Amino acid sequence: MTPSQWQCPQCSREFSRKNQRHACDAGNSADVIRDRPQSVVEVYQAIADFVNKLGKVETIAKDRYVLFRSVRIFADLSIMKDVVRVAIHIGRRIDNPIFIKVVDDGRQFTHVAKIGSLHELKEIETLLSEAYEFSLF
Repeated sequence: MTPSQWQCPQCSREFSRKNQRHACDAGNSADVIRDRPQSVVEVYQAIADFVNKLGKVETIAKDRYVLFRSVRIFADLSIMKDVVRVAIHIGRRIDNPIFIKVVDDGRQFTHVAKIGSLHELKEIETLLSEAYEFSLF
């Protein structure tokens, strides 16, 4: 744990801010893909496999939502009926038609895409890597 981090005394999860509001239970990612079409399961699993190769990543799952976090959240997913909605948080704006929405909150840009195939996932993998690196600082 770095000096600027705080560890929850109940769940031992580490955060960048003291007394960070959170749910101590990180959930079970298998629950979010239960009863989903095989294509959605494949896309979700490919995303999870990819981000977990980037470094130390915590996965938080609840209902149909999954967050991927290093020091901060760098990507979040919504498991939908036939696609995985991916929000990627990076320090710059990217203009690419795969993104259905881009939001600038003053600190970062959130790029949102609906990913329905492994081919579409390939288009955003480098940005997932960039988001992971961005989240470390």
